[in-house]
Amino acid sequence: MPGTPLNRAAIFRRFPWLRQRNQRIIISADVDGLLSAAFLHHHLGWQVAGYYDGTALWLAPEALPHRRQLVWVGLDVVIPASYAVGHHILMLGNTIPAPLAHICNPNLLAGVGANHFARKYPFSTILFLLWLHNVPLRRSLMARLLVLHADSSWLNAARYADNCREWHERLPDYNWSWLFHQVGSAQFQRRMEDQLYVRLDRLGGSLPAQNRQLRFNPDWDEDIILGLYGLAGTHLKWSPPKAPVIVQRIEGQRETASLKGLSAREFAHRYLSGEIFSFAITSRDSINFTRLNLTAAGGEPHAGNTA
Repeated sequence: MPGTPLNRAAIFRRFPWLRQRNQRIIISADVDGLLSAAFLHHHLGWQVAGYYDGTALWLAPEALPHRRQLVWVGLDVVIPASYAVGHHILMLGNTIPAPLAHICNPNLLAGVGANHFARKYPFSTILFLLWLHNVPLRRSLMARLLVLHADSSWLNAARYADNCREWHERLPDYNWSWLFHQVGSAQFQRRMEDQLYVRLDRLGGSLPAQNRQLRFNPDWDEDIILGLYGLAGTHLKWSPPKAPVIVQRIEGQRETASLKGLSAREFAHRYLSGEIFSFAITSRDSINFTRLNLTAAGGEPHAGNTA
């Protein structure tokens, strides 16, 4: 059965920074991150100050001096007193641990933890932001293809239809029926392949066969970043931000662990004690997490942009 619908006004009261203008953001190094950045820049004037891919962190000069005001977009970053909007499973049960209270995340808002993993939020950050700000998508096929490609939202809708319909009800008052119309059909798949993926292929990078999610490396993929912003500008009519000048890279250590037999208290002690930078529960019994020191002196310089 569907859970209680989320309420936009209540979310904004809890996270008022979601409507503030001219924020500096760190985005995920993928299509979802770039589309979210274009949307937030167009509507709120937000500017990209770096990228994070779950292991490495790339920073522009303005990032570290303002690190406590950064907004982490598409990223569930466990930094006290920070701002983040993400969409991964982050808790074992349905009670939000205090160290996660700063993260605006549909699973946290709906009380969905690892114990109900099959009912997790199945879409992207950009779809959550579209719903939250109640901005209708431009009525064009390419606009649909772009936003549904992000984080494999269209594939999840085709494979996990019941859960996706439940989330349409959890996120009410939006035209989901038009956006997801016939996404499970062979015709829609052909359109995704023939009209979007051919464009993404031309940008370079790799499109894994399993989910075709284009990711980029900020060290050398500026053409991909600009190309994706170009698609957002042309087909979504969002004015994208400038690509930041990256001057620093900080490497983290990514690990995977089992959650079997772990109590909520043990989970909080192990993963919410301040040593973990970011994490995501990837199945009912497993977690991926990264150790990274944001305040580390220096970090690794970015050779291409360092004077």
